[in-house]
Amino acid sequence: MHPEVEELRPKLKEVLYDCAVEIRATKAALYLFDGSSRFELVTQFGFKSGVRDSADFNDPLVDRCGRGRNAFFVNGVAAEPRFSELLFESSTDRLLAAPVYARGKLIGIIDMRDKAGKLPFENPDVAKAQHIADRMAELLADKQIFGHRFITLSKVSGQHQALQQGTTPSGSYVSAEPSPAPPPVAPPAQTVPAAPVAVRPDALPPLVPTFLVSQPPAPAPRAEMRAHLPSLATLVIDARTIAGRILSAPVTEVVGENELIAAREVLRSILLIPGTVAAMFSALGPNAGIQEIAARSTLSEDAKNVLQSKLNVWLSKRGEPAGVARTAVLTPFGTAGLPVGGADLQKVFTAPLTAGSVRALYLTVAFSGNPDRTAHELLAVLHAHLQLVIEQSLQRGAGAALQLRIAGKLLEPDFSKYPELRRHSEAVSKLCESFARHLALTPADAENARILGLVHDAGMRLLDYDRLYRKRDLTPEELGFLREHPSVGAAMVEPLLGPEIARAVLAHHERFDGRGYPHELHGEEIPLLARILQICDAWVAMTDPATYQPPEPPQQALDTIARAAGSQFDPALATRFVEMMRSAR
Repeated sequence: MHPEVEELRPKLKEVLYDCAVEIRATKAALYLFDGSSRFELVTQFGFKSGVRDSADFNDPLVDRCGRGRNAFFVNGVAAEPRFSELLFESSTDRLLAAPVYARGKLIGIIDMRDKAGKLPFENPDVAKAQHIADRMAELLADKQIFGHRFITLSKVSGQHQALQQGTTPSGSYVSAEPSPAPPPVAPPAQTVPAAPVAVRPDALPPLVPTFLVSQPPAPAPRAEMRAHLPSLATLVIDARTIAGRILSAPVTEVVGENELIAAREVLRSILLIPGTVAAMFSALGPNAGIQEIAARSTLSEDAKNVLQSKLNVWLSKRGEPAGVARTAVLTPFGTAGLPVGGADLQKVFTAPLTAGSVRALYLTVAFSGNPDRTAHELLAVLHAHLQLVIEQSLQRGAGAALQLRIAGKLLEPDFSKYPELRRHSEAVSKLCESFARHLALTPADAENARILGLVHDAGMRLLDYDRLYRKRDLTPEELGFLREHPSVGAAMVEPLLGPEIARAVLAHHERFDGRGYPHELHGEEIPLLARILQICDAWVAMTDPATYQPPEPPQQALDTIARAAGSQFDPALATRFVEMMRSAR
């Protein structure tokens, strides 16, 4: 165990006891990441047997906390099969787990079991558990335990206060990089070389690690020192505004169209179980109110009312609100058979669905008679499958949203603003997504096209973009400099958005005839996403009135793209693009 964790163990156990006081859990254990691949038991109370010494990333509890990022509960050994073994081994029936996160990294898990009085865990317990986990994280916030240093913003840090005086707290100037061995002392009259040995304080970026330099340059004028501080103050204010949003409650996941598409496929499969006449998926949360019914044939109003009534009775017994939902009925096998009436629904079963942080999800299935054991087993399998596909769909949506945020920060990092670059990139992004959908690409590819459009010119901002963007006559050296932006952008994008988008960024100035740059690729050697981007980028550049050249009329721009088919652009894609734009007019 890490020595600093050992030192904090009494305080950690004190906070852990709040699980008993605030939530009435009879057992609780705290696991912390050991820095390699396991979560190690630090402290616990109430467990007489079955408590584990450690857990790895394949453990279902760790896996769920790492993916869901929120506290969750399981009431009953059979409620979620993947947790059944955990509950059985510790002779417990109910589980409430809360992840401990620090700076976006999972560093621990609180595992609580069996509420006093044999009561089930409930939604209010989730918020309490997460609050306890957050207090655990606060105890660890100033410890160098998990591979990163925690930085607290203050009104004026010691380093920045020293900038006002022209020195660091130790009397030396600071540099943003470790300095090499000090150069020979130069005569006083000579100018300090431009090598990156040290920088003046007024040139320092705010909030950077500092390293002492043994040979300081001449002190900068105090007026320049003070000129640095307003931008620093603005940065801190902006940072605190963003940090305030981080502290607010996380946005609750909601069921969207992608989740409904996944649910429809499973409902169709449920109808293949012998004796099934209808299957209904309900999302009744405050931000949802959706019901999808799949029936073997046309569903009468009487049958709809029976399904809804059975669901409402089931919810009432559990003390859960019924809610109001808009209902859609699907008949995946056609309507040739006899209509399904209320009398055909002899046995109706309802079960809750657990997926991510979404609540109030239910599956209701109606049979024409008593289902046999095989039908029950098939229904249990498809119930678990429905939970899985909805959770995976939610994760894909969250991943896409995160990628979009990353793309935005690549374009405008650290509170910097590049309005012309962002306006152009957003226009290209929107057009790329529309064109990808017109080509009937998969939703994942359409999302990648959208992200690619946003980051394709991100490398520009590192290449003196502010000065060169509106310059009329660029020298050959400046043009050559700007032609490096695909390589710079790809290097920026790859670690954060992956190799597929990075390859498209790298190739977005290649030409179909092989005369592009930087690698003179031709034809289908150029990634499909890059070929899509080339056309959309050219269209926006030609027609946008805010671009660096006079805009062309739409028809003239389409003619230009058509003429460049086979040379600059993929001819098949150019034809489809012209078709799309003409049909939209």
